Amino acid sequence: MTRLRSLAAVAAAALVLALTVPAHTQYRFRPIAEAPDHAAVGLKLRELGTIGSLMMTTAHPDDENNAMLARYKFERGMRTTLVTATRGNGGQNEIGPEIFESLAVLRTEELLAAHRVDGAEQYFARAVDFGFSFSRDETFQRWHRDKILEDYVYWIRTIRPDVIVGFLWDHTQGGGQHHQASSNITAEAFRAAADPAKFPEQITRGLRPWQASKFYYTGGFGQSVANVPAETICRVDGHVFDPLLGRTYNEIGSEARSMHMCQGMPQLVSLPAAQPRAYVLEDSVLTTPKAEQNKELFAGIDTSLRSLARFGRGGSPALGLAIESLEGQVRNAQTAFETKGVAGARAALPQVLVTIRALRAQIGNMHPDEGARYEVDFRLAQKEKQAEEALRLASGLKVDLLADDGLVVGGQATKLTLRAFAGAGDGVAVKNVEFTGFDGSAACAAAPIEGLKPFACDVTLNVPAKAKLTTAYWKRLPDRDYYDFDPEAPFGLPFEPTPFTAKVTFTIGGQDQVVTYPVQFRHEGNVFSGEKRQELLVVPALAVTLGADVVAFPGGGQTRALDITVINHGKKAGSAAVTLKLPAGWTAAPASETVTFAREDEARQVRFAVTPPAGAKPGRYDVTAVASRDGESFSQGYEAIEYPHIRRRHLVSDAAGSLKVLDLKPVTGVTVGYIMGVGDQVPPALEQLGATVEFLTPAQLASADLSKYSVVMTGVRAYERRTDLRAYNQRLLDYAAKGGTVIVQYNKFEFNDAQYGPYPGTVGRPSAQAGPFGRFNADRVTDENAPVKVLVPTHPVFTTPNRIGEDAWKGWVQERGLYFFGTEAADKQYVDLVEMADPFPNNPGPKRGALVEAKVGQGRWIYVGLNLWRQLPAGTDGAYALTANLLSLGKASPAR
Repeated sequence: MTRLRSLAAVAAAALVLALTVPAHTQYRFRPIAEAPDHAAVGLKLRELGTIGSLMMTTAHPDDENNAMLARYKFERGMRTTLVTATRGNGGQNEIGPEIFESLAVLRTEELLAAHRVDGAEQYFARAVDFGFSFSRDETFQRWHRDKILEDYVYWIRTIRPDVIVGFLWDHTQGGGQHHQASSNITAEAFRAAADPAKFPEQITRGLRPWQASKFYYTGGFGQSVANVPAETICRVDGHVFDPLLGRTYNEIGSEARSMHMCQGMPQLVSLPAAQPRAYVLEDSVLTTPKAEQNKELFAGIDTSLRSLARFGRGGSPALGLAIESLEGQVRNAQTAFETKGVAGARAALPQVLVTIRALRAQIGNMHPDEGARYEVDFRLAQKEKQAEEALRLASGLKVDLLADDGLVVGGQATKLTLRAFAGAGDGVAVKNVEFTGFDGSAACAAAPIEGLKPFACDVTLNVPAKAKLTTAYWKRLPDRDYYDFDPEAPFGLPFEPTPFTAKVTFTIGGQDQVVTYPVQFRHEGNVFSGEKRQELLVVPALAVTLGADVVAFPGGGQTRALDITVINHGKKAGSAAVTLKLPAGWTAAPASETVTFAREDEARQVRFAVTPPAGAKPGRYDVTAVASRDGESFSQGYEAIEYPHIRRRHLVSDAAGSLKVLDLKPVTGVTVGYIMGVGDQVPPALEQLGATVEFLTPAQLASADLSKYSVVMTGVRAYERRTDLRAYNQRLLDYAAKGGTVIVQYNKFEFNDAQYGPYPGTVGRPSAQAGPFGRFNADRVTDENAPVKVLVPTHPVFTTPNRIGEDAWKGWVQERGLYFFGTEAADKQYVDLVEMADPFPNNPGPKRGALVEAKVGQGRWIYVGLNLWRQLPAGTDGAYALTANLLSLGKASPAR
């Protein structure tokens, strides 16, 4: 696989860029958050009329209630924020090969894609998704609970929400414990954020204590909650029609949720229907009866503009009068919009903006208490940004800041094109343009935007020679399950904001406003994605990547191929020498290879034959690839994460990997017909074990002679994604009956849509009633160190060619396995080969179905729920040994 691999002030500056400037999606439709039209003006006017703020906290991407976020954002005009503990890097990927940190990048982008529909802002804590957990205590310990508590307190103090809603929490140790842990921590943060003695360094660095009014947790996926007093339950439903949007919030929410494609979220938009969700009031500072508080999430909380006066008690009466005047002007703008449309709003909004700015300028004279002034001004600053954006929307202002290249290197000259268009006609002018992030400066002449003639400015600027490579700002350190954040990046944003921007000063309706726009590159995607846009991505002049992070040397002495890819991102042609840095005694042939480039973005691949020294001891050895040109060496590359529904992102890594000498016998004479699944990096490991791998196409599945293969193996969740596999599955069973070996890696419940196994049986077991994840439940063992009991010790999978002992189960990463086969209820022809048990009380008892065999005629059919797909790319010794034995079954007759 080639891998194209003071707090308040800094955070506020980053939010202006990251959250207030619309960025184009990749779909041809325009999401709500990006539509400069009649509806967008109306929505922004709703925002101007309230100071309400809703925060939701969850454990993972996709835990959020998008319909609820959409309803409070669009119907109520409130600020809606989502704080997610992890980035979901420990999950599965149903659309591509990304795992671990590249999956974290993908899921972060999918959250941003969802929020382009539901309108929420996105922030993160430092927790790492280390895989499914059955223990809250394990989660607390591995996350270092106080660090995540600190992060939640940080975001509460920064955002200052009125209501906080957590995810699932039933005060027991049931369910996924990341969910429970996140809600448990949020409950403590609800009160801790108001205590200046908690995390006082945040106060020293500019944050202030804040007490939200209410904390709810999600009671479940329906409207009822067991074992909870009825008066503590608040029910929220997005089944409300918005005449501005022409849809219900449930429809909008399902569209947002569909962006979580790598998690297999449904792509069918919900039809209008009730979908109530129950929330449990866990804590509140309000004194009204709980039944009254739970009529609605914000019941008992005044969120009108007039309620700003509560922060100003004890100050000058002029403050209250000014706030009352502002509220009246906002109502006038809303009425003008309702009666005269966008033109009416455009005429009324300049006075709203003037009043807000005057109030902010005079507030220092209106109240003696600095804390009260801060609270009022904190919210007025948001109103000022909203009024400015409403004016831009009402003026039909559209701004594009485009570069002539999307992948840039240090020192590169880049042409920038600024275009501004005001569809509503006159009254808009560009007063000043300031480019940032580049070396040098360039000027754009001030000019009005008249009629339908766009403002245009073309400049050429240089990317700084030492520009930092564009990559994720978080890093997972060994033996830690919380991230190390780059201290130079604003804390907890989805991605570090681009340094390449233009600050444009507009005059609209006689009022100046400054807007920061990121430089973008646009290009045509494929026929399905249409126009694509991305920020400028700084890449190495020569990007160097390894074909595999781990290269296995079973038995020690074999020579193995290691492919190195070098991409020329420089503007000029030329050549480069590619070499490997190897441990003492190791050799590579050739020792060096010269590659020649004729153009920018051209890629060349070099194959090295790597040989360990005689007698090399089992273990892990380091290798680094280096490309040298004009006296400069390059040893970094990047993985590009890009799909039609997200923007392109890069994950930079060193061109370094591991040479793994394994104390095991390789396979010989084995040819594998492989049916690719998703998130699948298994085939390279099969080749390193000595097998020949051929990828089966739909045509081959339909009619090719399968008898030439020693083994036919289906990839991860192949039955979910490969319609040809489902259609021609009987050919695999016929192949097995004639003496072949079929190995089926784990599948989810789509496997149960028909009888794809040779005998009746399902992944997991049927549930008494359908739950949020379908009609089945499947066992899993989450402790990667859980003891494994071999049930059939004489089976060749444990003896040939390698003996599988206790050492084979050591050093595994992230879980033993998941989606086990339901052998207990299946046909007795299915035989369990192993048994294992988690140490956690919430996952009691031994679990079977992780490795299952069924004899089929003269051959065998094997289901593998063990997560070899994670272990092999990680270089886990025992997983290689077990895989070698599985492949070798193709040369052995099944025991009778």
